[in-house]
Amino acid sequence: MGGTDEVAQRLGDEPFVDLVSFRRDGSPAHTPVWISGDGRSLFVSTFGDSYKVRRIRANPVVALAACDGPGRLLPGEQYVAGRAEVLDRSEFRPGVRAHRAKYGAHFSMMWPARWPLRLVGKKRVWILVVPTPDVGLPHIDPPVVEG
Repeated sequence: MGGTDEVAQRLGDEPFVDLVSFRRDGSPAHTPVWISGDGRSLFVSTFGDSYKVRRIRANPVVALAACDGPGRLLPGEQYVAGRAEVLDRSEFRPGVRAHRAKYGAHFSMMWPARWPLRLVGKKRVWILVVPTPDVGLPHIDPPVVEG
């Protein structure tokens, strides 16, 4: 499976990752996300009022596996544990830098386009995930993706 940095590098290079957060009852909630990294940590951008943010604030344990855009796991992928943290606004810069470096012009066009959503109270946050491949996870069934 590799060490923390190896896992962070591998997942950070993937276009999409299934980010699994856990509900109060322990059941997994799958979310395919854009992800970037700096070689040690991974960054995910999302809306601050999303359910995944609420779940991560309640339980920072997450699972990660490479997937396609709709969320189907890539062949041979296994979930890896991670510890997630919702970042304070003052800590956004590394995530923005990592996403801009990875997704280039697409990210540079999409990021400012989301700013008008702030007018209706939709604020973006960054989730920092540090892989913890040595930590065991409960069994997680792959997501069911239509189509």
